[in-house]
Amino acid sequence: MNESAVVEAPVEAPVEAPVETPSDWRESLSEELRVDPTLANINDVESAAKTLVHQQKMLGNRIPLPKNDEEKGELYNKLGRPETSEGYELAVPQGYEEYYPAEMLKSFKDTGHKLGLNAEQMQGLVEWQKGSVDYQYNQSMISGEAVGVSTAEALKEEFGAEYDKNMRSAQRALRVYGNRAIQDKLADPRYGNDPDLIRMLAAAGKDITEDSAQGTANNSLVMSPLDAKMRIEQINSDKNHPYWNTKDPSHATAQEEMRQMFDKAYNT
Repeated sequence: MNESAVVEAPVEAPVEAPVETPSDWRESLSEELRVDPTLANINDVESAAKTLVHQQKMLGNRIPLPKNDEEKGELYNKLGRPETSEGYELAVPQGYEEYYPAEMLKSFKDTGHKLGLNAEQMQGLVEWQKGSVDYQYNQSMISGEAVGVSTAEALKEEFGAEYDKNMRSAQRALRVYGNRAIQDKLADPRYGNDPDLIRMLAAAGKDITEDSAQGTANNSLVMSPLDAKMRIEQINSDKNHPYWNTKDPSHATAQEEMRQMFDKAYNT
C-alpha cells in the first residue's frame, strides 16, 4: 500500500464549554449587597460603574463639615471671609455716616469675622441697618406729626381766640432767643410739638420789641405789619398797660414801643 495514498483525518479544535452568564448581575454579589435597596434600580454592571463614578465626582465637590475651630476658620475663609476683620471693605450709605461711627464699625467687623461672615453678607447687614434707621425715622415723624395735631387742638381750646396771636408770639420768641440750630430742631415735628414749650415761647414773645431783642442770640427781629397791629390792639385793650398811665415809670418806654408798632404797621 502506497503510504502517500494515506489521508490523515483533520484534527478538530477542542470545544470550550459555554460560560454561563448570570441572569441577574447581582447574583455574583454577597447576599448582603445583593438585597441592598440601593442597587434595586441598577440594571447591569456598567450602570453600577457609572453611578459610582458620578457619586465620587459629587463627593469631591462637597466641602466636608469642620470638626474644630481651626477647620471652621479654613471653611469660612474658603467661603469668602477675609483673613482679618480689617479686610472687610464696607460701603456706608451716603448721608448715613452718623449712624456708623468708627467704633461701631470696628465692633461690627470683629463680630462678623468671628461669626464667619463673608464680605457680601456683611454689606447686606449694613444695608439692613440703613433700612432700620429709615423705618425708625419715619415712625418717629409719624408719631411727631400725630402729637402736633393733638397739641394744636389742645392749645386752640386753651387759647381760644388768642391762638393765632400766641402762636405768632411763640415764633417771635424763637426767632429772637433761639439760634439756627435750635430753630431747625424745633421745626422737626419730633421736637417742636411740646405744648409746654409752646406756652413758654408764647409768653416770652408777647412783650418782645426790637429794642428788647438787643443783645439776645438773634437781635435781627423782623416783625410783620400784622404782628405790629396785633401788638397795638393788645396794648389798646389793656388799660393797665404803662402806655395808659403817665405816672408809670415805664410809660416812656411803652410810648416808644407803641411808636415802633405804628411804624411797623402803617409804615409812617
